[in-house]
Amino acid sequence: MADVMGTVKGKTLVAQTSAVLLTRGLEVEPVAVRNVIAHMVDTVAERVGMDAEEAIHLVTSEAVADAIVAAADQSIEGSDSVHSVRPVRVDARKIQAPTRILGRLVMAASQAGKYASLNEDGRSAAHAMDLATEIGVAIAADGPSAEEAEIPVGLLDELVGLVELVAGRVETDGWSICPCGEQHEQGDIDRKVAVVMRGDADLARVLRSRVDL
Repeated sequence: MADVMGTVKGKTLVAQTSAVLLTRGLEVEPVAVRNVIAHMVDTVAERVGMDAEEAIHLVTSEAVADAIVAAADQSIEGSDSVHSVRPVRVDARKIQAPTRILGRLVMAASQAGKYASLNEDGRSAAHAMDLATEIGVAIAADGPSAEEAEIPVGLLDELVGLVELVAGRVETDGWSICPCGEQHEQGDIDRKVAVVMRGDADLARVLRSRVDL
């Protein structure tokens, strides 16, 4: 891997690329951006026969962003493994929610993450775990006796989209919590879970709708 990433030029390119990605609606972990840049620098250096210190000046933030956006396109095969990419959370408003409901949403995110992980969708699994953790942190912030907690509205939007996505994959693509291939009525169980997951998504929608009242 290119050893120029610790230089001012390398760090600046990471920051510039992250800024370009934000304008395209994606938030990407800096370490992932750094690794893509390093790979591109090494590739350019080998192709044109120069050292990394020279090659890094031929790599632009726009080109790196293009590569990341293309790899993260969910319509192409293999994008499920791109787990460092998140949609930019555009709604920064906060909403107070009952902790008992938020606990249910933690379960929904965890269930979605488990299905995604067992069916080799690392991207959705990582996103689900992030959401479950974020809700859990909000619940714990005011102590175990708190009846309400504050969470971002955008979190609810992300949760609805993710849970609906996973429920759809269960219903149409045969995702299973037990992908062993054996016939033991697991399909019936999975379909029932998908119904529950859609109910959880509806619960998040109802909670989210309060912010516009």
